[in-house]
Amino acid sequence: MWMARGQQETRLQEPGAEWGEVTLSGDTVGVSLAGERRRVRVCLPGGYHWVPDRGETVLVVKSGPEEAPCVVGGQVEESIRPGEVWISVAPGAGIRLTKEGTIQLQGRVEVEGSLWLQGQEVRG
Repeated sequence: MWMARGQQETRLQEPGAEWGEVTLSGDTVGVSLAGERRRVRVCLPGGYHWVPDRGETVLVVKSGPEEAPCVVGGQVEESIRPGEVWISVAPGAGIRLTKEGTIQLQGRVEVEGSLWLQGQEVRG
């Protein structure tokens, strides 16, 4: 019994989350932690889709020593105010939602489907 307890304490010393650098991007994501891990899943809230780019700093969470790591997000690199949301893909392209109710768009804007303004469809 004491041997099992000693092994369990050793396993729990691995951090549950740590920062890593993306080494491989695409269908298979690789992350450098205490060594490179390949086939790391990217786990995001429903409706979000993101593949981290090579060289990005990401947060990797492990649910236990036997579980596979999972990328859950990246490091905030854009200056935003409390309460704001900034969604970007590259410098000069993004959407900012402010707590004052403003939606700011940066970059080229394309609309597929119907565009409605104040309850009226806009046709071009």
